[in-house]
Amino acid sequence: MSRFALLSVLFALCIPRICRAGSGEPLVMVKDAKYGYIDHEGNILIQPQFIWADDFWHGLGTVYVCGRYVSIDASGTLHPLRFALEGHLEPRKEGDKFGFVDASGQFKIPATFDEALSFSEGLAAVSIGGKWGFIDTAGKIVIKPKFDAAFYFREGVGVARSNELRPGWVLIDRSGNVIANFDYVDLIAEGRVPVARGEKRGFLDLRGKRAIPFVYDGVNSFSGGLAAVEKGEKWGYVDRDGKMVIPPKFDYAGPFGSGLAPAKIGKKSGFIEKSGNFAFTLSFDYAPGFLTGDEESDLFIAPADISRFWTEDGNFGYVNTAGRVIWGPADSGPDHPPLLGWSEEEKTASCTGFSESVKKTVANFPER
Repeated sequence: MSRFALLSVLFALCIPRICRAGSGEPLVMVKDAKYGYIDHEGNILIQPQFIWADDFWHGLGTVYVCGRYVSIDASGTLHPLRFALEGHLEPRKEGDKFGFVDASGQFKIPATFDEALSFSEGLAAVSIGGKWGFIDTAGKIVIKPKFDAAFYFREGVGVARSNELRPGWVLIDRSGNVIANFDYVDLIAEGRVPVARGEKRGFLDLRGKRAIPFVYDGVNSFSGGLAAVEKGEKWGYVDRDGKMVIPPKFDYAGPFGSGLAPAKIGKKSGFIEKSGNFAFTLSFDYAPGFLTGDEESDLFIAPADISRFWTEDGNFGYVNTAGRVIWGPADSGPDHPPLLGWSEEEKTASCTGFSESVKKTVANFPER
């Protein structure tokens, strides 16, 4: 499986690392095709000046300057690129192989793997010879490569895909033993595994046993003690015991974070409370909710005070838990860097407008 194919699968497996900035950390924005940062009141902290930038995470963001990715702090000072948080390892490619580097970019696990994903709960999925297994933080293989795809561990269990052991998705323990199989899986959270078997969906517990009956047309992951479920083309919410807490009445029902969830009924959209009533209305086409990356795996499941949103005409904005739009909706929003790399023209453009001292500073950063 190619890396791009894996990313497509991961988009379905876990909520993307979008809007992961923690409470109080600068938020990326775009103005006149330039990226900068605002605070959580909507005030500009770092003027829009970069051709690309990413959210802050644990005190640093990432920007593209003079053909280089570099880190930036909340004062706007540039630093050599941080590859990982202190004490953590992240996958990095060297030649045609992947290994794992520390915060300084030094390989702590040699680049010997065909593919690699980030660590979660002390294990990382790696590919060797077309099969996937898991290594520990010392680089030792702890689950031998035997799966057609493998992903992340959450709450002591992992997700893999097998076309030989048991066709489809499988839930595995930390020894690699298969404890359940199913046709589809979403993010494991709060002791519940949202899965599909046949045309119906429900939830397993962490032992692979049925926890909530397979009677729904759609299910999402738990967050804030509730999970959205679909019944007859309408969405409601159940608790961890399977009790219907908010009856199915929504056309869209997102995850709860900070006590609120994005939802739609007909043309009405906004954020609801756990009573099922709207706390405030907001016109959007899509909003991921008040969630950000968690400390361990960076998955999008921890409460946040800001949510992104997109309008039907593609405009982008930020809203806070009081319902106040702190930015936008603007006609351009943050995007990922070019999947196929930066062109020479873009590399040149990334240096435009910066002083000679900034250009020299970036040029003197160690190559990583």
